[in-house]
Parts: sequence; C-alpha cells; structure tokens
Amino acid sequence: MDLKKTDSNQCAKEKVLTVMIHTRGFFLANIKCEMDRDMFEQIISGMYGGGMPPDEEQSLYMNEYMNIVCGRIVSKINTLTGSVSKLSIPEYFGEHDPDFGRDEQAYHIMLAYRYGRGFLRFIIQFEFQQNGGEDI
Repeated sequence: MDLKKTDSNQCAKEKVLTVMIHTRGFFLANIKCEMDRDMFEQIISGMYGGGMPPDEEQSLYMNEYMNIVCGRIVSKINTLTGSVSKLSIPEYFGEHDPDFGRDEQAYHIMLAYRYGRGFLRFIIQFEFQQNGGEDI
C-alpha cells in the first residue's frame, strides 16, 4: 500500500475506527491510530490475502497491524537511544473513542496519510523517561 502523507484536517473527524497501544520503558507513549472504514477494509483485506475475514476476526487483524507498525517504531527508537521500551497489547475500540489521557507536559505528534479514498491518522503522545526506563 503506497500511503501519501496528508494534512490531518483533510481526514474525517467522525465515524473513525480506533486502535490504541501504549509503550513503557524509556519511551513512554500513548499511540492512537484512527482510520475510516475504507482504510480499515484495505488494510485487513491485504493482510487476509484478499476479501475480508469473518467480522469477529477483523479486530484481531487490526491489532496485529498496530503491533507491526508500532513495533517497528519502538525498535528504531530503542536502537537510536540504546534503551529499552516495550509495547502493550493493542486494543481495538471500533467507533468508540477511547480516553487518550492527554498530558499537556508530553510531546504530541500527529501523522496523517491517504490511500485512495481512505485515511489513516496516528496521534502520538510521548515523553522520554528520565531514569532510562529501568522499570520494565
């Protein structure tokens, strides 16, 4: 899938599907991934090898997608910083918006992408732990 970076304002704000994952260790983060139904179906269909899995399995595919994407990010951060951070188990919320627990002291990044008619947006709230993440 060839994603194109876009302005977050061009992404829908209603009827989005959400997956969240957290990190612990040196890199402390809440990562929220939002997408529309088109992107959700494109991602899952690609992972499933075409078509769609049964409804009850779709959230499992989305959680695995989040594991793959965020695992690569955390691995890169671990390599660059020489520290250790680990991922939580992703949680699929569907159309329910989870409490992001916004921390005004933390850094915030929003990355938005388009593919065809679909969009994908990552909202990352993060900080680096002062003691180097010794609590893993």
